[in-house]
Amino acid sequence: MCNFIQREYGCNHHRFIASKWCDLYTVAHKRCPPDVTHFECVNNLCGDCKAKTLPPVPWEDMIKRHNKHAIISL
Repeated sequence: MCNFIQREYGCNHHRFIASKWCDLYTVAHKRCPPDVTHFECVNNLCGDCKAKTLPPVPWEDMIKRHNKHAIISL
């Protein structure tokens, strides 16, 4: 069985982080059912929520992006 750490964030999201892979995973890369061996509770935001709270990049308006809806004709 692979050993996992269950980490609960301050935003009430939780993640399962592998702390040790079993021999079956190292050979076949097939995950077995998680065996949670450790639980962590942190006050930080998870990566998904942290990305939403970051301020916009100051030079974003200087970047010329292609219009996804434009029709390109040759």
